[in-house]
Amino acid sequence: MARYRLRKKKTRLNPSADGLWYAEPAPGRVADAADVCRLATQNLTLSPIELRMGLDALAASLPTLLASGATVRLGDMGTLRLEYGSSGAASPEEFHYRLIRRPRVVFRPSRRFAAAVERAVSFEMDGLTDGGVAFASIADYRRWQAQGGGADTPESREKTLSLPPETQVENP
Repeated sequence: MARYRLRKKKTRLNPSADGLWYAEPAPGRVADAADVCRLATQNLTLSPIELRMGLDALAASLPTLLASGATVRLGDMGTLRLEYGSSGAASPEEFHYRLIRRPRVVFRPSRRFAAAVERAVSFEMDGLTDGGVAFASIADYRRWQAQGGGADTPESREKTLSLPPETQVENP
C-alpha cells in the first residue's frame, strides 16, 4: 500500500490554485536487494543469492552499455538510456565537450510493467502538513484549526507561543 501525505502548497505560477492540498509520497520502508531477491525467488528454483549475483553482474555491465550510447531493454520491465544536454555555443567551432552537462540514466517502464504497478497500487493517507506543522489525521488538523492554529493573527500567535501556567518557570 502506497502511503501519502497531504500538503498545503502555495503556487506562484497559478494564484487561483494557491493554498490547495496536494498529495505527496510519505517516507516509507526501503526494500534492499536482499528483500527484492527473496521476494522474486519465492516460486523459483533459483536461490536469492544466485539472483543477487545476476543483479550485481547486470549492474556491473550496464554502465559500459549505456556509456556506448546503447538503449538497454530489460525485458518486460522497460528500458534504460543515457540522457544529457549541453550549454549552447554561437558556432560549431566554439563548441567544446565540456559544455555537455552531467549525464543521467533514465528508466522508462514498459506498458505492461507500468500497468501491473497501476493494478497493484492502492493508496492510504499518512497524515497532512500545513505551514510546517504535521498532523496524523484530518480530525487532528481540524481540532488544531478550531483552537486557533494556523490563523495569522496576534491573538493566535500569542495563544500558540504561551505556555500553560503549570509549565511556566519563574526566573530566579
